[in-house]
Amino acid sequence: MSWKHTLSALIASTFLIAPTTGLTEEEREGGILGTGIVGTITRLSSIIVNGQRITFPPDLPVKNELGPLIASQLVPGDTVAVVASLTGATWKAQNIRRIIPIIGPVSEVNSDETGITLEVMGTLVRLPELTTPTVKRGDWVAISGLWQDEDVVATRVEVIPPRQHAVITGSNLSVGASRISKIGNTLIAGIIPKHIQPGDVIQVTGAPEAGSIHATSLETGIFGGEVGLVQAEGYLSPPSSTGLYTLLGSGMVAFTNQPDMIDETAKVLVCGYNGKLGSDPAKAANPELLEKLGCR
Repeated sequence: MSWKHTLSALIASTFLIAPTTGLTEEEREGGILGTGIVGTITRLSSIIVNGQRITFPPDLPVKNELGPLIASQLVPGDTVAVVASLTGATWKAQNIRRIIPIIGPVSEVNSDETGITLEVMGTLVRLPELTTPTVKRGDWVAISGLWQDEDVVATRVEVIPPRQHAVITGSNLSVGASRISKIGNTLIAGIIPKHIQPGDVIQVTGAPEAGSIHATSLETGIFGGEVGLVQAEGYLSPPSSTGLYTLLGSGMVAFTNQPDMIDETAKVLVCGYNGKLGSDPAKAANPELLEKLGCR
């Protein structure tokens, strides 16, 4: 069966999982190779992230670009990265990061039969089937959601007070292994990072400009640490001229010599290991955990 058909048949859900075999207690319980869950909060009961119930102390601090936040203030539609330990069938959060693909001023608002679209620093944000606050040109917004090609498919839109700095977080798809020229359709000016690999997830902070962001700082990765076994929800990028593609926003890459097999329109669930897409290495790392998570 093809990658395209296999991936499209899976139920969408997002996790980043590290192998447990042979690790120390600290590593198993959320150290450098800790267990992570990344995805969209669908409902509150503790929090449910793509079908996985995650418990936490109500006052657990959440890393959040918009300022102080605790776990009990998270709401459905927020996209989060959680480092957690598994006790029985329940995940217990050890730290949580709110992932916001884009924060910045709205330059255009349009609507058609498919929904509302916003333009933020040159990147298109699509709001399908969302009940959103009234958004107008000049408003600042914080967008939770998933990248699809050069657009963000929003799961939550928050209108916020104007800020000094905008933020964009997404995969590096720039040509060349060591530089990044844009994320989505937002050009990166100012700091031009080197030694960035295609598919790496980059967070750029800086001053918003027409169609671009003037970077003052940047960060790579989702957790700021290493993970091993990966199960992730998202959209696949178009393969480059070398055949390289990534699950957008995950940091995982693969190569293909059959680019027509890559479906960029379907939200999928994929497995990977040490930054590489593919189920075989992941199965070798921890087949029992993969089976438990439904990642075969």
